[in-house]
Amino acid sequence: MCYNYIMNNAKLGAKDIYNFINPSDLKDISVIEAAYRKKHPEVSKKPMAKSYFALHLILKGEGKLITPNGEYPLKKNDIFVRFPGEVITYYDYDETPFRYIFVTFTGATVISYFKRVGITYTNRIFKTSDELTRLFRLLVLKSCEYPEVNDMFAAGCMHLIFADLARQSVSQPKVKYDVKESYVLNAINFIQLHLDDSELSADYVAQYLNLNTDYFLRVFRGVMGTAFSKYIVAKRMSLAISLMDDGELSIREIALQCGYEDPSYFTKSFRNAYNQSPSEYMKKHIGHIGKNPPEKE
Repeated sequence: MCYNYIMNNAKLGAKDIYNFINPSDLKDISVIEAAYRKKHPEVSKKPMAKSYFALHLILKGEGKLITPNGEYPLKKNDIFVRFPGEVITYYDYDETPFRYIFVTFTGATVISYFKRVGITYTNRIFKTSDELTRLFRLLVLKSCEYPEVNDMFAAGCMHLIFADLARQSVSQPKVKYDVKESYVLNAINFIQLHLDDSELSADYVAQYLNLNTDYFLRVFRGVMGTAFSKYIVAKRMSLAISLMDDGELSIREIALQCGYEDPSYFTKSFRNAYNQSPSEYMKKHIGHIGKNPPEKE
């Protein structure tokens, strides 16, 4: 019954589905969102950059993707990739509106997976298969069904999606793993373990890697497609959301665990990232059920 439900286009298309995936301690792949949209929002058709990777599967319609590296037509059964930090635009045509699934994610293995399946800034559009389409639908629908463990389920689906992409690309020449990517992957793991350290900086990480700071910053931006400082803020904001959802800490305590000694500066960073203050988020999304009430900002 569940399999038939997942494979049924009509049921999937009945309404939009949006899943905010639970913040996770999984470091290899961590899914942020998994969603189905039957109509492409106008606000999403504008040029913009995001701090994470994304895969979009076009289920219906035609349109265009505009990137710094070129323009690409989009049509049914296309999967296209968004890289963090790059400004892109994608839109559908009025006569052929989109229906699509998108998944946003981060993780230490993403870059190496992209290399192994041949995904680059200039090779970012792939054809789906029956199995890939099934996995995308499964990810969206099952994340609704099991919200308590949707982070683990979503990460598992992403591994299977990459595995099927790899199966399709086994005959293509692969780009060899680069030592620069090794530096960045080690940096990402180090950052994840030290987000609560207010002294965390490019100098700090470069020293850990035994690299010149300027060189490290160039390598990081080149591999990740975004500035080191923006990446740190995005990771700290993701951690903040996770701590807020736990509902046990005050805003001051959350700020400290995210590496902010000044709660006011934490509030400013949070507002810039989510267009709302920490207390507004807690009241709107979860209420506050912990021992400490939200503090005034």
